[in-house]
Amino acid sequence: MNIFKGIVGALIRYADFNGRSRRSEFFSIFLFGNFLSFVMFLFYNYFGKGDPITDFIGGFIGALIVALQIPTLAALVRRLHDIDKEGRDIFVVILPIVGIIFLFMWCCRRGTVGDNRYGPDPLAPVVREAG
Repeated sequence: MNIFKGIVGALIRYADFNGRSRRSEFFSIFLFGNFLSFVMFLFYNYFGKGDPITDFIGGFIGALIVALQIPTLAALVRRLHDIDKEGRDIFVVILPIVGIIFLFMWCCRRGTVGDNRYGPDPLAPVVREAG
């Protein structure tokens, strides 16, 4: 799956916290949101504030960043489901430093092979019936 398909897949399932997501889908939407944040940071540091066009473009990028929060969170919960963890395990980030490391390690792990309690394996090949 390429990065564009991952972003589109996460946006199609905008607020779907059920099921499972592949690593590529989660990291695509996560990196896209961080890229937009970096662009906004550079934009404001290079052009500054006060110009109406700069403020409009910065506001637009900021609105995109805010709009990406829900699909990113939903993809993270589905990613945790893929490794057979509950969505509430996201609160491990409350632990200073260690929590973020654990969450990152979980997101990098390969998902459960085959079906688990959250649904079918997203990496399983699709079998089509003849007829």
